[in-house]
Amino acid sequence: MPNTTAMNSEQQIYQELGKNICLAPFFGAFYQTNNVVSRSQDGIPNSVRPCSLITNNDQHQWDIVNGSVRDTRNNGTWKQLRKDMLAGRLFDLTECQVCTSNECGGATSPRQSNIKFLSQFSDADLVQQVRDIEANDYESTSVISLDYYPSNFCNYSCIMCDAGASTQRMAYEIRINNADKKVVLNPTDPDFFSILSTVQIINFTGGETVLQKQVFEIIDYLIQHDLAKNIVITLLTNASSSPAALEERFSHFKQVIYNVSVDGTHEVIEYQRRGCSWPELEKNALELMTHQHISTVINYVLTAVNVLSSMDFINWAYDNNFGPTLNSTRNSFINISPVFRLDHLGQSALPPELRSIALERLHTGLSRFNSGSPIDVYYTGLVNSIITVIESTAYNPTSVTDFVKYIQKEDRASARPLYEVVPEWAPYFQS
Repeated sequence: MPNTTAMNSEQQIYQELGKNICLAPFFGAFYQTNNVVSRSQDGIPNSVRPCSLITNNDQHQWDIVNGSVRDTRNNGTWKQLRKDMLAGRLFDLTECQVCTSNECGGATSPRQSNIKFLSQFSDADLVQQVRDIEANDYESTSVISLDYYPSNFCNYSCIMCDAGASTQRMAYEIRINNADKKVVLNPTDPDFFSILSTVQIINFTGGETVLQKQVFEIIDYLIQHDLAKNIVITLLTNASSSPAALEERFSHFKQVIYNVSVDGTHEVIEYQRRGCSWPELEKNALELMTHQHISTVINYVLTAVNVLSSMDFINWAYDNNFGPTLNSTRNSFINISPVFRLDHLGQSALPPELRSIALERLHTGLSRFNSGSPIDVYYTGLVNSIITVIESTAYNPTSVTDFVKYIQKEDRASARPLYEVVPEWAPYFQS
């Protein structure tokens, strides 16, 4: 549930620190102890970045130095990002292009979601701490929100994924693309466990987090050292397993939030998230969505594959009463996330005739949510956000060509070809 003792509202954060502020460089740490590299590579260090989506021309600027997560978070690259954020330069930074592209396209960005999340769940006076960091030569002495990425172990091979986030995807790339890849798994750095004493939020990511032994080692450490009661944890999951076996562990934490990837229903999600079984996923997702003590965020990755059936997903979630509620023990909502890194899987690949079909279905679907109730207003916003993403993304004929080539390769590993799963696409694959 949201933290009623939170020091700063979203409005206050933006008012005091600027509308383009991102708090990740000040309080965040995306800590990665695994890498996918060529089979001949060795000695790959751990890294710590402000967030998982940040880019940089020299990715080694995020490598851990001196075996210290703290020292690395205060190197020149990190300090410059803090300065740029306070100067309002967000939209000038190539490092932040995922968030700025989302915002320009009408979608909620990870930056905005992170500020909302911190304002709800952190006990810290975030505004004052940013000012303290500024006064301390832009050095940050503690981590409030930790993203821990120990492994890419995963049982799915999603079409929009890569080897770095899934062992099954890596196996696909080796088999289909003859990729020269292996996984390097490192131990944590010497000061990692001392950092946990200041952390208020831990986001476990991967990979499929509930299958990773490292995740449970950290959870057990936090319980054994009496830190869990002060910490909110989130787990990124594909809902391939039930949370029931973890409930005793979860009971020790301040709050548990599942970030569940559900990109559609039935055969569409089974195609987009290869390895998924819709009946099993639906059962586990509904268990999470109705759980008394676990809050659930559904993450819907919008692609050219699932956009034509996006109303089916919206209606499924609505029919199962999923969404914000006055029940203070839970916090549930849906994120619409345009696919990133692979532009040819996004809405730029949607030809005008398919774009018209998608928009017509969405506009027609809006009529269901016209009661004026809070939940109908919420779902109207979700549908409109998908419409905005489509309308703000220009069609690129090159993207559709690349989309067809990419999907033809994916179909070599899929149970059914895309044109059978989404028949609207058939003319582009059978010509």
